[in-house]
Amino acid sequence: MIETTGYTYFAIKTEDESFELETFKKYLSIQPTRFQKMFERGKVPVCTIWEYSSGDLTYPYYFEEIEKLVAKLNEHKSEFLKLKSENPEVDFILEIVIKLGDETPGLHFSKETIQFVNDIDAVIDCDIYNSK
Repeated sequence: MIETTGYTYFAIKTEDESFELETFKKYLSIQPTRFQKMFERGKVPVCTIWEYSSGDLTYPYYFEEIEKLVAKLNEHKSEFLKLKSENPEVDFILEIVIKLGDETPGLHFSKETIQFVNDIDAVIDCDIYNSK
């Protein structure tokens, strides 16, 4: 049996090469689970990425994990809004990655999640891969 796995994360991306981790720290009290500077490995990544992740999941229904992630992020909504208002070149993304196995995953977004995404002018992106 191949398990359905994946992860969820919130990313802040910018193509402004001057953005460093310290730049994000000026606005955000939440620490990223991953940070990559634009072009730190040659030609990749093509933008600077600040990421806060749920970590790896082996769970076919992602609703609960998305809710936990958004609840944590919602505590910092005013910080995200200030960052965006002073740096309009940043983009916010709520990302869901699903690697299909034998279980059928469930994907659902609550009104609270949609409201948070709307409030901070973010997008939702879902990547689905076949693990078989």
